Amino acid sequence: MRMMNAILGWVICSILLISPQQSAFAARKTTGIPRYDASVARAVEYLTGIDDVAEKEKTLIAYALLKAGEPESSPLVAAGIELAHERGMSKGYRGYDHIYYSGIDALLLSSVDPEKHKPALQNIADYVSAQIQGNGGWSDGPKGASDTSMCQYGMLALWSASAAGCKVSPGVVEANARWHLSNGNPDGAWAYRPGTSKGTGAVSTHNMAMAGAGSLGIARLLLFGSKSRKKSQAEEKVLGILSKEDGTEKKESKATGSAFPGYKPSLSVGQLDSRVQRAFQWIEVRFPPSGAQYLQKQYFYYALERAATLHTGDEGWFTQYGDVLLTLQAEDGSFPKTFTNPRIGSAFAILYFMRSTKQILDKSYAAGLQAGGRLDDLRKKKETKDIGPLDELLAQMQDVNFNELDGIDAEAVAEKIAFGSREELIGNMELLKKLLKHPDATNRQAAYFALGRTGDFALIPEMLKGLRDANIDVNVQALDALRYLSRKPNGFGLTMTPFEGVESADDETKLKAANAWRTKAYLTWGNWYRSVRPYDESGGLDELELKAGAFNR
Repeated sequence: MRMMNAILGWVICSILLISPQQSAFAARKTTGIPRYDASVARAVEYLTGIDDVAEKEKTLIAYALLKAGEPESSPLVAAGIELAHERGMSKGYRGYDHIYYSGIDALLLSSVDPEKHKPALQNIADYVSAQIQGNGGWSDGPKGASDTSMCQYGMLALWSASAAGCKVSPGVVEANARWHLSNGNPDGAWAYRPGTSKGTGAVSTHNMAMAGAGSLGIARLLLFGSKSRKKSQAEEKVLGILSKEDGTEKKESKATGSAFPGYKPSLSVGQLDSRVQRAFQWIEVRFPPSGAQYLQKQYFYYALERAATLHTGDEGWFTQYGDVLLTLQAEDGSFPKTFTNPRIGSAFAILYFMRSTKQILDKSYAAGLQAGGRLDDLRKKKETKDIGPLDELLAQMQDVNFNELDGIDAEAVAEKIAFGSREELIGNMELLKKLLKHPDATNRQAAYFALGRTGDFALIPEMLKGLRDANIDVNVQALDALRYLSRKPNGFGLTMTPFEGVESADDETKLKAANAWRTKAYLTWGNWYRSVRPYDESGGLDELELKAGAFNR
């Protein structure tokens, strides 16, 4: 089984058919916006031109370069991976920045190869958990005051480790969420070190507003999973630019998809969501940021990217803030207007433009639209054309097989879906569901790919049916959709390559391997869904089949 190069946020790069002789920039991932691509290229050139990178900067720079598309073999990336692995394996975290290093190292290792680096990631999770203070915060040492900035990197470490399948304590996650709820300012934001005069003291800042919101966003994701609900009018106004008001009334979130199915938090999902919303309301009336509240400018943008992606899932904020960030870039490609140094500032700027958190949610949870048995036919060059509105495309696909679409290939459809809005996909839900029953396997793949992108937890039963499809490529796409909808990038450790180890075997052996993989995937995900689904959705699965371990196809 071969995979198509239609992979979410960087699908445009993949269809350029880049050769090794072309420029390094051409091989990088794309932001989807040319002016941002150019900015990232200049920042990457600046960073890769540095002769001597300080040890404290190595893993952050490596992580930024990796997110921009630099290969693991790139000297700075390779050096960062080596350092992160060494520190993780030895729990070698000392000094003021120990939690910062833990968070960045975990992000880097989980992005490179979470399975290979799982022992190091488990060590990092254990170390970070052991360092949490009695009040639920993290600091530079046992007697230091807990600070909002350091807490976000502690939560990033735990999130990265959890995504790699490591054991993470839900009690530690909830304890830090409680710290944020107890130590925020009445105006909705947070100070650097609440209750002290350190740094900006008790003053609310842009940086800490987004740092706190990001930490609570991670806590929400780990404790309760993704949210499936309409936006309230208040949310529609977040940052003042996300989308138009449509008069929809607020609908309560469902607590689904937790990383800890057997754990019952004493906090409610509403407490976390409403507190994050207050932080965004604080930011909304203070844009653009300025003055002493904005000492580390690029730090703010990376924190914003993470918090906004986790909280809203909407990208309307991206260019509004991104165009301001562009003005901070110097002629040499660096981002020097920072409280620390231009190397760290440049790394943070790259992470913003490359939407690093979105890469985690998208690239990790969905491997993209898979190719079926007619891969060679589908990949033949066709005369490209505008495929038009999504609803018209989906209506056309109801009546023809995928390879009969006039002038349209799978990559173009994947790009249309990947860069389309979630609202548009939801609006075409019924057409997509009809495609799940289409006789052509590639049509069904496209439907599972698109439905996974809606983020609607209620579609889990449909995705489970996809694991029973007669076509193995459809099964894999349904599994990708399950990972995305459930916010479980590790997917319980199930491989995405059903024929792994038997690629050159005879057809009968491959069939046995495929059926064994299907059965394991269906039982694993079916049993998980039964443990977390809302009570009123009970009985929607064939529970006798799940309990008996039967697989009929």
